[in-house]
Amino acid sequence: MTHVSRRTALRSAAIAVGVALGGCLEGTTDRGSDGDGQPPEDAGALGTPAERTTVTANSQPHPKFEPQVVHVVEGGTVEWLVETGRHDVTGYHEDGHGPHRSPHGVDAWGSERLSGVGSSYEQTFEQAGVYDYVDTQQVCTSHEVAGNVGRVVVGWPDPDDEPAMADPQPELPTQVVRAIDLFNEETRPVLEDGP
Repeated sequence: MTHVSRRTALRSAAIAVGVALGGCLEGTTDRGSDGDGQPPEDAGALGTPAERTTVTANSQPHPKFEPQVVHVVEGGTVEWLVETGRHDVTGYHEDGHGPHRSPHGVDAWGSERLSGVGSSYEQTFEQAGVYDYVDTQQVCTSHEVAGNVGRVVVGWPDPDDEPAMADPQPELPTQVVRAIDLFNEETRPVLEDGP
């Protein structure tokens, strides 16, 4: 029988425990997964950037994007999916629609009209930043006047460098101003705290 010193036995046991715990704890601090390699249930919510997320567009009881604020990684994709009514998705950009509320250096972006249940539009966001957008459709009333706006946060930009984090421009409809004020109140602390 081979004699094993107490020191050797304790060291071997400590290594075995370390290896076992290392396997159990792997990935638990990664904000991008829930420990089993799958994205967390709240992926895409503000503070939990996702690689891909979906926003629904509805007209009943009033025009609304849901959720209004989403968070994706750089290179992440947002899909807008129509559940009821006619909509579009148009970034606030001086070369497109309305005042500039997109990161500096990005092109104007937006969809064509999305008509009918199941119509969809996808946009991949390569540059970190905060992107405000609007539904410019006019049916019974202007969807913009009704406040149908949203925000895409991409990565972890410095909020002080983002045009969308400035106070809303006074020429925007009242409901849009209120929505953007709320978006800023929600977004700023999350971006200031960082990942």
